[in-house]
Amino acid sequence: MAGKTNVRALAKSDEREAPYHHGDLRDALIQAAQEILEAEGLAALSLRGVARRAGVSPAAPYHHFPDKQALLDAVAERGFDALTAAMMTRMDKVSGDAARLDASGIGYVAFAVANPALFRLMFSTVGQNPAAGGPLDSARQRAYAVLQEAVAACSPDGKADAAECLRLWALVHGIAKLVLEGCVRPADFGLADGEALAANLLRRP
Repeated sequence: MAGKTNVRALAKSDEREAPYHHGDLRDALIQAAQEILEAEGLAALSLRGVARRAGVSPAAPYHHFPDKQALLDAVAERGFDALTAAMMTRMDKVSGDAARLDASGIGYVAFAVANPALFRLMFSTVGQNPAAGGPLDSARQRAYAVLQEAVAACSPDGKADAAECLRLWALVHGIAKLVLEGCVRPADFGLADGEALAANLLRRP
């Protein structure tokens, strides 16, 4: 309890001595955490390191994140929202329900390849808050809803079959993981990258 009191007191002192002038401290901290994650890996990520990269005092992150896990949850949440946007952006570039469904998968793999450390965090036990119904869980569900809606649009009855959604998710997630872990090299198939591999594998007859 004493330690927590000290942190709060230090935070208040920092506010008086060196006020933070950034428009949104929370966003700046999440961005700094993601930059460290991609550049140096999860092991290098700490609240103190994030504060240093964001240019604020060591106590500043505690105004928004009580501990490292809370920060990781926020980074993962931001990642799922970015994944949702990546899939929808790719889908908006094509027309036709089948093409949009394929595009959602290509966007999924492209996002993973472009953000490997973030993608790993999003689907690791480290980046998964067990509390259902929170912001992270909602962001995860929004991302999955993109696939569900695309599957429903291709279905004769307009419904998203749960097994079909799982099959397609497993397919694109598997492609992404195999490429990220170096188990599959797109060049071995005459393709430039993971995105091209996904496009090739998802291409309908």
